[in-house]
Amino acid sequence: MPWALETKRSAFGIAPVTPSSAFFVRNNLPAPNESIVANRDDWRFEVAGTKQNGSMTLGELKALPIHIVATVLQCSGNGRAYFSHHPSGSPWATGAAGCGLWTGVRVGDVIDKFGGSADNKLFLTATGAESLPEGVDPNSLVVERSVPVEKGLEDSLLVWEMNGEPLPLIHGGPLRLIVPGYFGVNNVKWVKRIALTVEESGASIQRSGYRFRDIGESGSPAHPSMYRMPVKSWINGPGADDSEPVNPGQHTLYGVAFSGEHGIKKVEISADGGKSWFEAQLVGPDLGPNAWRSFVYATELKLGTYRFVSRATDNTGETQPREATPNERGYAHNGWYDPALELKVITKQSRESKPELATSSATALAAIPPAAISLSPLAARGKDIFIGKAAPSCGVCHTLADAGSAGIIGPNFNQLKPSADQVFSAVSQGVGVMPSYSKQLTQDEMRALAAYLAEATSG
Repeated sequence: MPWALETKRSAFGIAPVTPSSAFFVRNNLPAPNESIVANRDDWRFEVAGTKQNGSMTLGELKALPIHIVATVLQCSGNGRAYFSHHPSGSPWATGAAGCGLWTGVRVGDVIDKFGGSADNKLFLTATGAESLPEGVDPNSLVVERSVPVEKGLEDSLLVWEMNGEPLPLIHGGPLRLIVPGYFGVNNVKWVKRIALTVEESGASIQRSGYRFRDIGESGSPAHPSMYRMPVKSWINGPGADDSEPVNPGQHTLYGVAFSGEHGIKKVEISADGGKSWFEAQLVGPDLGPNAWRSFVYATELKLGTYRFVSRATDNTGETQPREATPNERGYAHNGWYDPALELKVITKQSRESKPELATSSATALAAIPPAAISLSPLAARGKDIFIGKAAPSCGVCHTLADAGSAGIIGPNFNQLKPSADQVFSAVSQGVGVMPSYSKQLTQDEMRALAAYLAEATSG
């Protein structure tokens, strides 16, 4: 299964580097087998679009000049949970982001090693090594992203270390592309090929996926790609996730702020919905224009409830807006109002006991086979589409008990339990590496498919 693991807000500390163990995880496809990190220096990747195309191993890559860069990685959908139209995709709040130290070699130095760029190349295109199911058009699923060639050659790194340790498999090891200041999808994991290309990749994840567009529109190359991250901040503590009691007295609010390529000039705090603002203190090292800055604000808290928000301004003068710009997929949320830290200051911690399910009961429940699902006529039609008409068949990628499918590429519908609206949006618009089905299915067929998935997982 692809992983989508969000960092709890309470897990972020004050220091600017996020431990790899707490770093969020987002994969568009299942990770390759762990055998690829058994002999890291033997990992070989292809280099194309140069005057002398070829390949090299990670061990050979390490002989080139080494650089260490601090940058934020953030999923394009970080903050999706705050959009009122409930866009499809993982409902991230603030935890699909982290700041790390990445050790590697400039892509520009690799290209020079192979004689420099061939003529008229406009993009750096990187391809991941995820396995693809047979019988499926590779472009419909492959994780392959293109970024402007200037960004690719001047700023980007091929990295093998994260925070001073070998890059974990789950974070892209043995070799990952890092594009400082750009949204996470561009930072391709498990790199098996880099190429300088005249055009953007033809993969769906590039052509139609990760495109910023109005609600209801399908993604296309005409829409902006998710490249630079706008200015953003939020407060992480104290007391986030009800992790610790907040008692009356002196407290220090703390959080993070960043802006792709631009760095942070100042952060302000408000406790009255933005009517008044007070400047926070930037603390700790400034690790560069693509890292986040830690900030703190000391205040006295009395009994009661509070709603604290933060607002960052970057070094170009760009300031966070109050509201994020609505868009189809819930991308690039950087409004300051939504991700507030809500606190309740109490005199003592109250605890609620949670009853535990007895092991014998749990075992008995697990042994009861699911009852046959009674489907509406519309959903029954959708089941036929799920099993047969959609190409590739939905069951190739997804697990669904009622349909007898056990795909591992996409989400497990038995666990996800999507609503009909979520399914219709994903099928009609595409999501992640999954292409839109609007050209092969009618509106009625997509609604039937959505009804089936909602009814088949409603138990």
